[in-house]
Amino acid sequence: MPLAHYLNAERVRLLESETAETAIKELVDLLCETAPSLDAQQVLDAVLVREHDVSTKVSSWLAFPHARLPDIGKPMIAVGLSQPGLAWGISSERSVQLVVLLIGDDADRKNFLNVLAILARTFQSPEIPQDLLRAPSGEALYRTLLDYAASDDHSIDSSRQESAKAVYESACTMAEKTKAGCLLVMTDHPGGLDFVTEHPAPCQTLLVTNPRRRLDTPDVPFDHLFEIPLHGILPRHALDFALLLIISRNLLRLDDTIVCLYGSSDASRLDTIRLLSAGEDLRVPLTLREELESGTIDFQVLLRIFTLASELAHEGREGKPVGSLFVVGDYEQVRDQCHQMVINPFKGYSDLEKNILDPSLSETVKEFAHIDGAFIIRGDGVIMSAGSFVRAEVVGEQLQGGLGARHTAGQAITACTNALSLVLSESTGTLTLYKNGSSMLSLKRGS
Repeated sequence: MPLAHYLNAERVRLLESETAETAIKELVDLLCETAPSLDAQQVLDAVLVREHDVSTKVSSWLAFPHARLPDIGKPMIAVGLSQPGLAWGISSERSVQLVVLLIGDDADRKNFLNVLAILARTFQSPEIPQDLLRAPSGEALYRTLLDYAASDDHSIDSSRQESAKAVYESACTMAEKTKAGCLLVMTDHPGGLDFVTEHPAPCQTLLVTNPRRRLDTPDVPFDHLFEIPLHGILPRHALDFALLLIISRNLLRLDDTIVCLYGSSDASRLDTIRLLSAGEDLRVPLTLREELESGTIDFQVLLRIFTLASELAHEGREGKPVGSLFVVGDYEQVRDQCHQMVINPFKGYSDLEKNILDPSLSETVKEFAHIDGAFIIRGDGVIMSAGSFVRAEVVGEQLQGGLGARHTAGQAITACTNALSLVLSESTGTLTLYKNGSSMLSLKRGS
């Protein structure tokens, strides 16, 4: 569900506060004005306790204070803007301007974390229109947020649009002749696909795009929308990842023919048609689909791990590339195959405070990527440890030449457990997904 579903004009305002604590109180009061059943003091106490334990500052200009309480119902959001800025956490710099308060139901943990994940995807771009941060009133802020959602940043220029339209029509013709199960379109610019309404595809359609600064879906007739936040990954590898996620969501059958339309070297173009057979070309283990469907590993958790790993590959830390290993799922068995190399930095925190879907943990995870060893993550997203040494000795297929201890550990832990592992190569920035002791997917970075 898009974030716009949770926005309400009456819960958006300019902040008068000068500190983080008073800004949170201001937003709590605003929320309670429109939801009289809430106990303002109870909500404030819960949010401040969470803030005291772990700062919810996500970037230099953004904070996501949040908490869960009993009998809230669906998650609720209030948004505030401080034009002069607020000092947040231990920093004395008054830089935080946008504050998004989220509260959710204690009994609906999954939905609450999904909204946090949506917030992270929506605001993950470091760029933000200045008119959003300079809105003169609450009403203007709300309108600007919606304009931000519906901005045409993702449109393609007219010179490309005609060629894209021609390639799309050819893809539709191919889908009809091959009796394809679906037509998959992958582009960074969904705003330029208006021509799709003039030429409907003869089968189900899937749109795959990078996370948008939009809060709502593009107004084009696709049956399903997928966001794959893989920064700098070669388009053909990003397509492989998209197909893996789509078949894992049970949207494709193994006997389906798939027509894929994408840019072979530029994610902003549509210039390549690829015809695939799900059963013969994708080689996606059915066990992954079974795990995601059963909830053993949450789909949003897997997506979030890929997001953080791709951001690490793109950004590095302190100007240097980093490598990392994430092990997710089958925690009881994985725990027996690991021991701590350093004191576990996540020990002692509640499950909610250390869930990888919480966007305020992004910088924490990236910082701990410096530590040798693995992140051990439960299937529901709770980070159980960092700096864990994987001592599993069982190894699956022969490792590719040139790969070292991190890949060996990532492969071995999946050979003796039902976990998945994702390895980020420090030297190449390649992401490799392992399951059952074998490499399922390799995502290489573009130049």
